[in-house]
Amino acid sequence: MTIPSTSPIMTAARIIVLSTLLIAPAHSILQTATIDVLLPGVPTPITLLASQASFGSSLTSYSNGHSSSSSSSNSRPAGVGLIPSTPPSDDLYLCNESYGFTTYSSSSGNADGKSYNNAAILVPRGQCSFERKALSAQRLGASAIIIYGSLSSRYSLNVTNSTNEDGSSNNDAYTRDDYTIDDVKWPIDKQDYDCDNGQAFIPSDVFSNKLNFITSPGGYDDNNDDYLIGNSENNMCVKYAAAANDETTTSFVSACESQRCLITGKNVTDGGSDGNIKYEACCAWDFAIWLYQDTTLTADEIKEVTIPAVYITMQQAMEFLDLMNGVSSNNNDGDGDPIVL
Repeated sequence: MTIPSTSPIMTAARIIVLSTLLIAPAHSILQTATIDVLLPGVPTPITLLASQASFGSSLTSYSNGHSSSSSSSNSRPAGVGLIPSTPPSDDLYLCNESYGFTTYSSSSGNADGKSYNNAAILVPRGQCSFERKALSAQRLGASAIIIYGSLSSRYSLNVTNSTNEDGSSNNDAYTRDDYTIDDVKWPIDKQDYDCDNGQAFIPSDVFSNKLNFITSPGGYDDNNDDYLIGNSENNMCVKYAAAANDETTTSFVSACESQRCLITGKNVTDGGSDGNIKYEACCAWDFAIWLYQDTTLTADEIKEVTIPAVYITMQQAMEFLDLMNGVSSNNNDGDGDPIVL
């Protein structure tokens, strides 16, 4: 999923509550927080479950978030009143601080000059740790961060500084444009994907023409999403599914609940006389995860992170952004009722 670089939703949507549910402990990761979405004129909320973090502050309880009534419309309850927003246009993963490209402790670090006062920033997973994203969001002035799943987060590059002829090193590990497919760190079997839930073999010419995994700094080009998500043949895993020529095998659409696939980094020959290479792709997991701490942060940085952070899945994020963009497109003048979360 590609984040829009602009944020018309700033005037079209509002978050009012990130609330904690009391659920008994379990051995698996449970989504123990909720984000309540109220559309303009609709009194009944749509609830998205979210998982929580090992850092930052506690979430606002549901009862506290709905204890007052200050909404612009009488048709729905009031809440915390945070404005959903996207990161700066030149830092869509909110990792530029982690790379040393900028500092948000200074107002000059925010290239857009956009205000994040009373905002909750929506950021995709990947390219740096959860806690560093939260730290950057807080330094920008945000009051909360919602991190969502992404295919891109399952890839990375073996980044290294280039060297000169005299042996000296350049400080360009995150900006180089000469990485190759051999530098890609591919997703992990069973942890990131499961071929038992859907498998495809993408022809090498299609792979080379459509997909890119060597874009600095993270490797994965977000345009890849257009070819790896969905239940139509636009999704390469649907078009080139291993089941396509095997009537005994369940189709990718039926087998893969996430409707998303990951290139595994493995390739095979098609067995023909020309020995054409095909790249394996398999069904991606889309589970709730716990936002764990970053042990590389300094003690002062750990203390600095005080805003709440939650995580939603790739599918939830798509629904969430669709809701906000839908209201935004119908409320271009910014005078109508906002979405409430």
